[in-house]
Amino acid sequence: MKWYNSIKVKLIGFFLLISLLFLITIMASFSLLKESVIEENAMKKATLGTAQIVSEVKSTQIKMEESVLILASIAAEKYEKDQLFKEIIHDILSKTQQTDIVSGGVWFEPYTINSEKANKIIFFNRDRTGKFNPVEDYMETNPDNYRDMEFYTIARYLKEGEIFWTKVYDDPVTHVSMITVVSPIYKDGKFVGVASIDIKIDNYAKYIEAFDNNYFMLVDRAGTFVTKSTLVKNHTQKKNIYQIDDPKLGSILKYIVKTLNHYEKKAKYNSSLANKLSESSLEIDLKDGQRIASIMSNREKTLNKNIESQIHFIKMDPLLGEKSVLALFHFTDTDWDLIVGISEDEVLAQTNKTYQIIIFITLIITILATIFGYFLLKIFFVKPVESVNKQLENSIQEDGNYILLECDDKGEIGTFVQNLNTRTISLENSQKREAAEIKKRIVNEKLLVQQSKMAAMGEMMDAVAHQWKQPLNALSMYSEIIKSDFEDGGVDQKYVNQFKDDIQIQISHMLNTLDEFRTFFRPNKEEQDFQLKDVIDSVLFLTKDEFLKNRIMVTIESTNPIRIHGSENEFKHLILNIINNAKDAFNDNNITEKRVIVIRMIDDHESKRVEIQDNAGGIPKHVIGDIFKANVTTKEEGKGTGIGLYMSMQIAQKHHVTLSVQNKNDGACFTITF
Repeated sequence: MKWYNSIKVKLIGFFLLISLLFLITIMASFSLLKESVIEENAMKKATLGTAQIVSEVKSTQIKMEESVLILASIAAEKYEKDQLFKEIIHDILSKTQQTDIVSGGVWFEPYTINSEKANKIIFFNRDRTGKFNPVEDYMETNPDNYRDMEFYTIARYLKEGEIFWTKVYDDPVTHVSMITVVSPIYKDGKFVGVASIDIKIDNYAKYIEAFDNNYFMLVDRAGTFVTKSTLVKNHTQKKNIYQIDDPKLGSILKYIVKTLNHYEKKAKYNSSLANKLSESSLEIDLKDGQRIASIMSNREKTLNKNIESQIHFIKMDPLLGEKSVLALFHFTDTDWDLIVGISEDEVLAQTNKTYQIIIFITLIITILATIFGYFLLKIFFVKPVESVNKQLENSIQEDGNYILLECDDKGEIGTFVQNLNTRTISLENSQKREAAEIKKRIVNEKLLVQQSKMAAMGEMMDAVAHQWKQPLNALSMYSEIIKSDFEDGGVDQKYVNQFKDDIQIQISHMLNTLDEFRTFFRPNKEEQDFQLKDVIDSVLFLTKDEFLKNRIMVTIESTNPIRIHGSENEFKHLILNIINNAKDAFNDNNITEKRVIVIRMIDDHESKRVEIQDNAGGIPKHVIGDIFKANVTTKEEGKGTGIGLYMSMQIAQKHHVTLSVQNKNDGACFTITF
């Protein structure tokens, strides 16, 4: 037995296969689980990674909004006292302790403070020392009227106590890129002006300086960068995210722009308000007016939902040079967006570590379970099977009977052994019955052979007697002739010699017939090579007188001599049985026309074969299929035994030749194929 056919090897292979499938299933399950939680983990990681930035942004936003609300509230009460009011504004700006503030002030409607003066502003700017100084010539240096600027136009449509953040812009006087937070000033329910605080956008850069391993972008409602991390700056100097046309950044920009457009499209707004805003200020186009109107319209809805977020997975981040998680945080109250790119490995570091630990533990458990399961099966399955197999190897006794197997197993193997013992007992009984049947069959076959020989011998005796009849008659006639010739004195030496020769001819014919008869029934102890034509000639020599008596003409057609190996006398019996059946068929069917048996010996490219064909009417269809079986005959009861053709088939099978028959040309055609 090959080693790989061993049941132990198969069991080990089975457990390894099961373990492998189990491990693959576990890994696939955890992979699916990991995929299902990756977005949640990525959002958590992005939220944690940007918590400080978001916190700083929101903290600045809250403090600025508180300051501008205080400024608007005090302005509503004190604006009529001009000098005192200036001091109060200066104190408010100075005491905020917010270095982010670069300027601030209040801006009034025409003739609100002074009936003779249309424009009135109180505006302070922080110098390099951090002190706030009044800007007295703002109106002279600003080519545009402040009431046409974005911050003032938006504040005019705000309710008392509301605030609003402008988009990033360059101040026309200070030439600083800034963002302004504004709040309207109302006096007795009447809009009288705007309070504003300006924040320099460069101050936001300090919040992301510690995050160079990732990248960040903070954009306002129009897509203008409020601030961006070093990685982003190294790849683009554009001021607006919509202006970036670098194809290398396409893989992340398509998600960013799509998300920004999504928030913009889903926003609902007052179209009338949007039109008024765009018509009131050159700094506000229609699209920007729609954004502003949307923020104002949805202020109450977004009050409790301050930040919305989305996650995208980038296969190859052009900024990080690896897979990344792109997180987008949308500030609904300002319509700002914080965009964060984090390495996927960093996001999934803890998840991957946990995953590896679980896989390792699963692998160890799987190996231990495999080893434990193998030893259990070895004890409860392999050992009983090996014991049974060992008993089977030595289970045959000297007398040929089987020793019954023993097994202590109480389960399926024990039941199997018990059934095997039952089958063994049944097999022994069957073998005994079969041996008895074979013995009986051999006896019956010997009887059939003997009967066949005796039947053939009887027919041959008739043929010999018929052949001896003529020479015996001749000898009887010679005895009468010699007596008459002796009495007449005609017997001399010449007469005696001639008489002797004539008698010797008749005696030689009788001896040849007797020798052929004796040879025909003498069994061949050894097989030998012989010519098939010699066999046919021998049979026809013994049967020629019988066939002449029955008016049957036998002809031989031979193309080439056929030499075969086997028992010559058994083949004589085979040929004799076939032609005797033809003779009987002529007589049984009362064939009156010319009776012919044709023997053809054929040796061509197809095969070597002998065809024996007669015109005796053929074999009935219901019998022809069983004609070579024992006790099957077409003759009337008492005239045939059904043994001849059966014995012919046995002889053919013994010599590994094929014997077949078919009805052909008003007769039967037997074919012996070598």
